[in-house]
Amino acid sequence: MNIDNILSKIYNSEIYYEAVDQEINDIVDMIRKGYSSEQINRKRNPDFKYLFEFAKSRIRVSRKFTYADHLFLDYYSSMYSTPEIIGKYRAQRLKGHHIIDAGSGAGMQDIVFAKYSDVIGIEMNKSRYLMALLNRIPYQSTANFINEDFFNYSGDFRDSVIFSDPLRPSNSKEKYFSQLSPNPLDSISISDNIFGYAIDLPPHIKWENILLKGEKEYISINGNLNRLTVYSPSLSTEESTAVILPENIIYSGKPDEFKKSLSPEYKNFEYLFMPDISVVYAKLLNDIIDPAWKMIYLDQKRYVFAGNSELKTFPGTQYSIIDFSDDLNIEHKLAKCDGGKVFFRFNMNPDEMYIHKNALEKNLTGSKNIYVFKSEKGYILAEKLE
Repeated sequence: MNIDNILSKIYNSEIYYEAVDQEINDIVDMIRKGYSSEQINRKRNPDFKYLFEFAKSRIRVSRKFTYADHLFLDYYSSMYSTPEIIGKYRAQRLKGHHIIDAGSGAGMQDIVFAKYSDVIGIEMNKSRYLMALLNRIPYQSTANFINEDFFNYSGDFRDSVIFSDPLRPSNSKEKYFSQLSPNPLDSISISDNIFGYAIDLPPHIKWENILLKGEKEYISINGNLNRLTVYSPSLSTEESTAVILPENIIYSGKPDEFKKSLSPEYKNFEYLFMPDISVVYAKLLNDIIDPAWKMIYLDQKRYVFAGNSELKTFPGTQYSIIDFSDDLNIEHKLAKCDGGKVFFRFNMNPDEMYIHKNALEKNLTGSKNIYVFKSEKGYILAEKLE
């Protein structure tokens, strides 16, 4: 059977659904135990390749969704489906609207939308449409899915919010609207009667390539940039927003370019400040950085500032400086400050990082996590402030 026939059979038979669901989870267990696909498929099941892909996807999204062990996702869906924590935040933000999703994929965002709003997910790809129907089951969702081309949909768009998380190129360094499917400009032009739009874009797209008016909202999870959503002016009066999850810190303001200027000073300060990456991309650094601070380091993932006053609230992470070093021979300093684990907060080759980390932690018996930062003239040992 092809994948569409398998998914249809699973959806239309409760007994078959339960059997396949369990079989996929059995495969998950065997993968985690280290078995190869050939060892797992002893019975030479001709449909095994599909079950194996679903199993790998469940492993991939195990921390992403509450019911990950009952989801049906292909590789792309497992990589790019909206994480549940973001889905919940955004569903609450759009609460009460009639939402039409232009390309609903495997349905994960719409399943959460349906808890707060009336939603119709329109998906042209039959396999992903069927996955969305199956993914509704563990969530007991009321989301409505339609297998159709969004641009042929004959329903009423009046007063609706168009949502879209378009398919995107994964390997292109530059991101343009013309590379997205569907093109966001086409999606929001579907009707003159829509209320507004909320469009997901590749979060690293350059501002000059964003051809939509409205608020740019950057969302991070645990310090990693995850989403950029542009909301129409009808849905927001803000220009730029940073959302930090799971802390649920929301910071809005007027975006402005930050003047990057590294300082050689780093030994006359007591604290380090690392703004959340969402604040950086939202161009709100000028609003949160104290003029007395000195920028001591920056790379594509982080900006690091030094200052002398701990803040009660800060959209990022604060550290208390413990010690300084001219090089990475810091084992004795780590032992002196009760270090147990070491984390590097600067750009380093992964292989080199693990070598240094393992060498430094080998003889440490302390209880503290020590964070190592880099400046132009040396290294800084610090402890995170909770």
